[in-house]
Amino acid sequence: MKLNSFRRRAELLARLRPGRTHSRLELAAATGLSVATVSRITRDLVHRKVLIEVEGRKAALGRPTQGLELNGESGRVLGISLLYPELKWVVQNLRGDILRQGSAPLAWKRGPAGVLGPLQKLVRSLARGPDRLAAVGLALPGQWDAARGVSIQYPRIPSWHEVPLRDRLEAWGGVPASLIGYAPALALAEQARRRPAEPRNLITIEVAENIAMGAIVNGAVLEGASGNAGELGHIPVDPQGPPCYCGGRGCLETQATCSSVTAELRDRSYEAAARRAREGDATRRRVLRRAGRRLGTGLATALNLFNPEVLVLNGRFFDAGALVTDSVRQAIEDHAVPSTLQRLAIEQSTLGPLAAPLGAGLVAIRDAVCRM
Repeated sequence: MKLNSFRRRAELLARLRPGRTHSRLELAAATGLSVATVSRITRDLVHRKVLIEVEGRKAALGRPTQGLELNGESGRVLGISLLYPELKWVVQNLRGDILRQGSAPLAWKRGPAGVLGPLQKLVRSLARGPDRLAAVGLALPGQWDAARGVSIQYPRIPSWHEVPLRDRLEAWGGVPASLIGYAPALALAEQARRRPAEPRNLITIEVAENIAMGAIVNGAVLEGASGNAGELGHIPVDPQGPPCYCGGRGCLETQATCSSVTAELRDRSYEAAARRAREGDATRRRVLRRAGRRLGTGLATALNLFNPEVLVLNGRFFDAGALVTDSVRQAIEDHAVPSTLQRLAIEQSTLGPLAAPLGAGLVAIRDAVCRM
């Protein structure tokens, strides 16, 4: 196949989305290729069972068009999120359907071995299993180098340094591995969850021990120059505040997370603090509301920057319900510019803890398809 033919085919494959029906006219418009070229490429992909033909939308004269979808039976991928306290994983087919899922505890207080050990065990066990993996995708927290596939820093593990995760995943699994930042993975999953009417501008935030913010901007996931976009948790909100593990001081993560609430109240868990607040404990209600206001103020900054149509809330922090969400919403109304709020819908995530591994799986699907 000539170089130009490879490029045309790669451009087309990059446009295919798991679980979505594409028309040949749509693919031609998206890639700039002629309909004849798209037809020729897709005919070969159907013959090779990478794509399947399905009944598409009805044309103006009543005759249905032929649509194209990724063939779910043409491969499996493993999507993983690596943020403590649990490693979470899903096995998906190339349509994006979840076939299997699970989790494993991460003993992150033991240092790198407490995170890498369970990851290695999982990848090796599934690679030897019946799933016939075509690729692995990993949603990676902390700072990393996208070009080298190296994890530079993992949250709250000071001894973590320059871990070549992509190479290790490929050695353990025997298949290509794709990495994506934890926050962008959240955004990809939330965008895909809303098919076929995918929002072109979406912000999702997950708040538990950490804060992760993912963004879809003009239809594309925002990853940043080094893959580390979405660090809302490390914007400074109090220059004189407590030190943060990132090296800064007074970051939003030190003021508006489950960990910050339990540290201030000295409760054994965030759930215990929320329960006592619901029972009427005035101190805990005040602390939760203040944390919600601080989070909402930080979110207002993000909303002013990106002007999304959807804001998705995820994570254990919001399990406290109206005690925090009312404060978050009020702070957003107080600090976001009016035009930002005009078309904004604030929603609770329906994906929950599956969002990050699903996003990682979608990246693995994309890259696996482009290699076909």
